[in-house]
Amino acid sequence: HDTTSTPALVDIAAMRDAVAAEGKDPELLNPLLPVEVSVDHSLAVESYATPDAARENIRHEIRRNRERYRFLKWASTSMDNIHINPPGTGIMHTINLEQLATVVTTEERNGTLLATPDMMLGTDSHTPMINGLGVLGWGVGGLEAESVMFGMPTTLKIPEVVGVHLEGQLPPGVLATDLALLVTHELRKLGVTGEFVEFYGPGVSELSVGDRAVIANMAPEYGATTGYFPIDKAVLDYLISTGRSAAQCELVETYAQAAGLWFEPAATPVFSREISIDLSTLTPSAAGPRRPQDRLELSAIPGTLKAEGPAPARPAAFEGQLPEYPVALASITSCTNTSDPRLLITAGLLARNARQRGLEPAPWVKTSLAPGSPAARSYLSRSGLAEDLSAVGFDIVGFGCATCIGNSGPLPSTIEEVRSEGSSRPVAMLSGNRNFPGRVHPDLEFGFLMSPPLVIAYALAGDAGRNLATEPVAVERSGEPVFLTDLWPSAEEIDAAMTEALDPEDFHRDFQEAGQSRLWDSIETPVGPLFPWDDNSTILRPPPFAA
Repeated sequence: HDTTSTPALVDIAAMRDAVAAEGKDPELLNPLLPVEVSVDHSLAVESYATPDAARENIRHEIRRNRERYRFLKWASTSMDNIHINPPGTGIMHTINLEQLATVVTTEERNGTLLATPDMMLGTDSHTPMINGLGVLGWGVGGLEAESVMFGMPTTLKIPEVVGVHLEGQLPPGVLATDLALLVTHELRKLGVTGEFVEFYGPGVSELSVGDRAVIANMAPEYGATTGYFPIDKAVLDYLISTGRSAAQCELVETYAQAAGLWFEPAATPVFSREISIDLSTLTPSAAGPRRPQDRLELSAIPGTLKAEGPAPARPAAFEGQLPEYPVALASITSCTNTSDPRLLITAGLLARNARQRGLEPAPWVKTSLAPGSPAARSYLSRSGLAEDLSAVGFDIVGFGCATCIGNSGPLPSTIEEVRSEGSSRPVAMLSGNRNFPGRVHPDLEFGFLMSPPLVIAYALAGDAGRNLATEPVAVERSGEPVFLTDLWPSAEEIDAAMTEALDPEDFHRDFQEAGQSRLWDSIETPVGPLFPWDDNSTILRPPPFAA
């Protein structure tokens, strides 16, 4: 992504300077492998709860990062094999799922066309998300990535492989997020640092690639190098649903079956260690308030917060405007839980039910929706759910990492006030993958991870200390209490909305249109094999080791 690729490309630019200083041709220095750069880590949520939020936020992003983006554009035009996906095209891991991954690829060697499994390396810890599509991939460091760019091999100790046996199927009301949080909880207890994790058993066949990608994405949270799901019919269905060709799907199926890579639900591979999970036993859940592995039933959230102690300056008879644990941020964010259309559509249906009852988020809650894919705008609009989400404050703020990586923007003034005076302890509710203190905002100690529809429910409640398993989410103007079960859509409603919303053509078309950004094109691009460094820059300097 843009924050890890910039140092790597600066290194290459500086090495080109060194090559030129020795009288050699600097254009000889180019990456040998294709390098995809996703500009997804610089979107900040400043404008929200307005239909113009995405447009305003990307303007701020371009203004702040123009110098760095100018360098990235130079790198893509002056070097071979560098392609930049500009702001607005989505999150790198979602781009990989929807656009780049082939599952099986072909290459010519010594005049012979060979088929090989697709694999990839990425400079981000959540690279294993692509494991959900049957592609083996994991994250590496910047220097290792640079060496691979130039054709050097990467090495890896042959890992221990931990098997996770899945059986049953998810019950109504339980989503992939809930399974991912349980897997994270169980594997952290087991201890799988530096190991590969592979999912097997009949329960795998009950999960879509969208479901699997959520679980694979959180491999770094459960401590593993990978969280691999095998190739099967669900993979072919996903490829078709995102606009891949019939010929590519046929290649994937034929090769995987011939090479012994096709999934067999009854197979019992030999693993270093194993655990088993019965999907039918899962319930809606969250994780927090400080670590992604600390899974909780919804009913346990109030007690967990109270165990942290009261707000330091809150009198026993305090009658202020805000609860003791107000929801400061309610953010549907991250590749983890916005790449699967089912999660966003479920959230949209919950928003529709809330809108029909006249519910609105509490006025102190900062709401945001930052999907991983620009196709989300199309399928949410086609189904009418974009309007429902907007009605409860969840307008799209852009297509990037945003709140998940701490680019949540300023807190609402009311939250800042109670936090400063110590009368409340504000909380973040998000569909991200990490909730360490200060992770999503430097002034927030508490954060809970949860599915997108639950994020909306807590925005409506405004109170993280409310037990949404038994207490009302909100109260209608008529005085009628509204419970979570009143708002939650049925599986049949979700399926019907999915059928109405999704069009395979959205994914490629919307990605291409997002890449044709006038704001991005307006950034001047230096010309020539050597980058024109600015001695007054506080962002870009040639590193001394290459001087």
